[in-house]
Amino acid sequence: MPSEFSLIDKYFNLYKTKAYKGIGDDAALLKKNNNYLWAISTDMLNEKTHFLPNTNPFNLGWKALAVNISDIYAMGGIPKFALLAIALPKLREDWIKEFSKGLFSCAKKYKVELIGGDTSKGPLSISICLLGEVLKNSTLLRSKAKREDDIWVTGELGLAALGLAKLKNKIQLPESLSRKAISRLEKPMLHSSIVQKMAKLSHSAIDISDGLIADLTHILEASKVGACISLQDIPMDPWMKKNKLFDMALSGGDDYQLIFTAPRRNRNKINMISKLPSVKLAKIGVIKKEKHLNIIDDKGSQYKIKKKGYDHFETK
Repeated sequence: MPSEFSLIDKYFNLYKTKAYKGIGDDAALLKKNNNYLWAISTDMLNEKTHFLPNTNPFNLGWKALAVNISDIYAMGGIPKFALLAIALPKLREDWIKEFSKGLFSCAKKYKVELIGGDTSKGPLSISICLLGEVLKNSTLLRSKAKREDDIWVTGELGLAALGLAKLKNKIQLPESLSRKAISRLEKPMLHSSIVQKMAKLSHSAIDISDGLIADLTHILEASKVGACISLQDIPMDPWMKKNKLFDMALSGGDDYQLIFTAPRRNRNKINMISKLPSVKLAKIGVIKKEKHLNIIDDKGSQYKIKKKGYDHFETK
C-alpha cells in the first residue's frame, strides 16, 4: 500500500503555487513583506488515532495547540495566531472547560492568540490552523540540508512512545518514569528558547512527529543527501538505553522535538546554546553525499530498525 506521503504527492501536490513555499514542509510560507514570511500550519487530532479515549481534556487542549506550534518552530518561526475547529460527539461543559484551560495555558506559554474557528457534532476531532511569522533570511526548509552538516536534535526521544506503550499495558515501568513518559505523550513541552538562535545557525529543520528516522528521511529526500547517525548519541532516558529500547527512540513518534542540520563551522556556537539552562540539544550524526541513511551502533556495526516510523494508513 502506498504511504500517506506518496498519496499526498500523487493526488494533492499537483499544481504550481503562488505561495513562497507550498506542500512539502512543516508549514506553508506566504510573503508578508520584504523581510518576513507568514508560516501557516494545520494538524488534526482524532480520538483513537492520535489519542486514547478518556485522555485528560486539559492535556488534550494543550497538545492540540502544541503540535502546531512545533511545526512553526521547525520553519524557524514564531507562532502568532490560531484557529480551532472541533467536532464533539456531545456537549459536556465540564470537558469543554478543561479542554479550554489546557488550550489557553499552552497559548499563554508560547504567546499565541486564538482568533476564531468552528464547532460541529461528530466523533471527537480537533484541528488547529496556526499562523506564524518567519524572518526570511532565517527560514528553515527540509530541502536546505548540506553535505557535512551536523545533525542535532532537541530533548529526549522515545518517551512519548514509551508512555503510549504503558497506557496500553504493553510494558511495565518504574513509577517515576511512567509519569514522565505519559506526560511527554499527552503534554509535549517545546524548546521555544532556542528556535531563533538555531534558525540563524542552521540550514534545515523538521519536527519529530512520526519518528526520528521517518522525519530525518524527509530532510534527506528533500535535500537529495544521505546521513550517518550514531545510535549511542541518540538522547534517551537512561532506563530506555539500559533496556535497549532503541527502536522506540528511532521510530516511536509523537515526540515533537526538533531536528536541525547545521554547518560544522557553527558547532562551537551550538554547543554553547546546548549548555543553557533547561536546554537539551545533542549532535547525533552528519549529513553525507551518499543518498542513504546509516545507523551505527556502539560496535561500529550497522543497526537495523524494524519499523521506519508512523504512517496513518499502513497495514496493521
